[in-house]
Amino acid sequence: MLKIDRQNQNFTVLDAPTLADVSITERYDLQEFICNSPDAFFKEIGQELFLIGKEVLPSKNVQDRIDVLALDKEGCCVIVELKRGNHKLHMFQAISYAGMISQWSSEVFLSLLDEGRQEELADFLEVDKDDINRQQRIILVAEAYDYSLLIGAEWLSERFGVDVACCRIAVAKDSGTNSEYLVCSNVYPAPELANEAGARGRKATTPSKLKWSNWEQALENVANSDLATFYKQELEADQESYLRKRILRYRLSGKRRWFVAARKERAYVWQHGRFEGDIDFWKNGLTKPDEVKPVKDEACLRLFLHSAEDFRFFKDSVASGLASKTWEVESSATEDIEESPEE
Repeated sequence: MLKIDRQNQNFTVLDAPTLADVSITERYDLQEFICNSPDAFFKEIGQELFLIGKEVLPSKNVQDRIDVLALDKEGCCVIVELKRGNHKLHMFQAISYAGMISQWSSEVFLSLLDEGRQEELADFLEVDKDDINRQQRIILVAEAYDYSLLIGAEWLSERFGVDVACCRIAVAKDSGTNSEYLVCSNVYPAPELANEAGARGRKATTPSKLKWSNWEQALENVANSDLATFYKQELEADQESYLRKRILRYRLSGKRRWFVAARKERAYVWQHGRFEGDIDFWKNGLTKPDEVKPVKDEACLRLFLHSAEDFRFFKDSVASGLASKTWEVESSATEDIEESPEE
């Protein structure tokens, strides 16, 4: 990595120590860095993943644990294995984990998450929860790779369709400020082929069938009568909707601000972006104010609707009560987390 000096119009080479040189371990440092900021790391390596957990036991028959476990938007299980330096058994370890994880049901994945995280996962996925773990993927992260490992990755991918990615990481250090940077580069598949490989993988995946063919079926198992009534009224009024996830969408000035997702006992609401005093606003109007919480690094809000009073307050608020509010400038982190394949 080169540091840009605009004043002198030249580059300065940054120091390039190994992870060992700067005392960054796999488990107690690198793994923690990733799990404390998963969105930033996954984006850096060109992935859009939902973190399930770290140090995950893949089977009761082994003692080894998966470094990082995640899901992609299509519900594929992603095993992320970390290595400091170079390790010949890196691939074998990840493959064995993928084999054990392939036996998991979707319920096992959900059991690793609390209720709030399960709600976030439901909004992240572009498939139904029942489609979780239909396929497995492997992402290897290391400072270096043997030629034999890369050839093995290519063979598994091309011959057997195993989705393997190899990411090389390195540390760069600015001695002037003592700042440290993590540099990531994908070495397999080659960056030029990554999009094509991803497209091939998606084509090979059989699309999940729609759970409901119409809204009447979608609302049949909703136990909350106030929720069902609200949905029927909104649908009759031609409110923007997405049947696949039982979602209603609401906009202000053409910009999507809320979506409401029907659950069995209540409605789950996600607010894109923030306005001043929004937490107090919703808490003062809803029957269960303790369920109003900031999410996505406090860039969004999550709340729930239970009663007819809740649904009426929400509808009145988004229809007119919040039209005059000034919304904070939003980062990319707030963009359409429930985005569906149709868009």
